[in-house]
Amino acid sequence: MHGISGKSIEKRKSLQELLKRLSDFDIVLVWKLSRLSRSVRDFSNMLYDFEKHNVSFISYSENINTSQASGKLLIYVISIISEIERDNISENVKLAKQKQFEDKNVTACNVLGYDIIDKRLVVNPKEKEIVQFIFNKYAELKSYYAVAKACNDYGYKGKNGKWFYPTSIKKIIQNKIYIGYNNHLEDSIKSSHKAIIDYKLFKEVNK
Repeated sequence: MHGISGKSIEKRKSLQELLKRLSDFDIVLVWKLSRLSRSVRDFSNMLYDFEKHNVSFISYSENINTSQASGKLLIYVISIISEIERDNISENVKLAKQKQFEDKNVTACNVLGYDIIDKRLVVNPKEKEIVQFIFNKYAELKSYYAVAKACNDYGYKGKNGKWFYPTSIKKIIQNKIYIGYNNHLEDSIKSSHKAIIDYKLFKEVNK
């Protein structure tokens, strides 16, 4: 589970597989508690499953062992602290994004048609052609699926080097970044970067 966030276990297939096979083990050993989960609820559910299958849980670096009464108490204290830290980090990230938005700095991470240089969106000429192709094709075909197929037939690919799908075409069509706006949550504000789609075309395809 190296490099995987401990925020949630929902998308962690290896951990879910382990929990299904608890009857095969006597001990579950982790390096640090927060790498397993930062959710008190998840911890509580997992500890219940461990106890039900007579499996001891050990956090090596924190010297916690649930086979001891003191270990059970300590594990809940640390899990609560970890969840609070997780929530604080999340809140700080949100505040930083809001500040970026208010300062008219880019809040996006990856935008087809632009490169991010010094926290500003700079037009990428080759990708600009793809974005303009998508908007013009959609104005003609009125179908996300048909536009995605046209892009793939031409050999066009997205910012991540993957083929286009109707959902990715929809996101591009609805993205106000292409008419010179910066986005944050449900808000948009006029930005300093150069628009690559005419406002009239953008309005037409987003009727």
